[in-house]
Amino acid sequence: MAATVDSLSFGYARDAPVVQEVSASLGAGQLCALIGPNAAGKSTLLRLMLGHMAPWSGTVRLAGREVRGLDASLRASWISYVPQRGVAGFAFTVAQVVSMGRTMHRADDAAVESAIEACGLRPLRERVYPHLSAGQQQRVMLARALAQSAGDGRVMLLDEPASAMDLWHVHRTMQLLVEQARRGLAVLAVLHDLNLAARYADQVWLLNEGRLAACGPWSDVMVPEVLEPVYRLRLRAIRPDGVDRDQFIATI
Repeated sequence: MAATVDSLSFGYARDAPVVQEVSASLGAGQLCALIGPNAAGKSTLLRLMLGHMAPWSGTVRLAGREVRGLDASLRASWISYVPQRGVAGFAFTVAQVVSMGRTMHRADDAAVESAIEACGLRPLRERVYPHLSAGQQQRVMLARALAQSAGDGRVMLLDEPASAMDLWHVHRTMQLLVEQARRGLAVLAVLHDLNLAARYADQVWLLNEGRLAACGPWSDVMVPEVLEPVYRLRLRAIRPDGVDRDQFIATI
């Protein structure tokens, strides 16, 4: 396993846990979707896995080593991250922002250019990042993570990476994440769209009120009887023509 979370608990206030006794494993070569309602603890779990915060209890291990014990350069070379909203406080160009993915380890112009190409950013490479649309900025953040993970990358964590994108770019992004998994990365992406998780994920972590309600292969988790109690609505599974997995329609 590329990463393991063992009995992880954390809260921002001592009497209000946000993540409670979460244990799961993230396998190399797999795309895992982290799903669940708003305020389920998904973003907090990602931050704990990044080593940005100390848990109340439990551990996060990467390649058998505790994440918070890794020095910054090694952590940056092993783990790449795409936040919900990327921020650039100065007038950096797209190419400059993507190249920031190489800040903590050796420069790699080829990795930067490959990431720009993969995310369809070549026409925008000299544009100023803050002037881009929200969807374009998300593509830049993804490209930065792709550049960062080139070489020694082991885990990629993404927090709603396509939430502001148009439909074509949403599916292109998910295909890119599948490609990253197939080249050996362990990819964990927070998704709110159940149909994206059902269509692309190998594994699914279903988080509810800080606890894992289900965890396992997509075929075990992405079924109405597992999802309905967590999302509090009825779901009808359908199989569209040309699609080999069920998709869901909500009925209220």
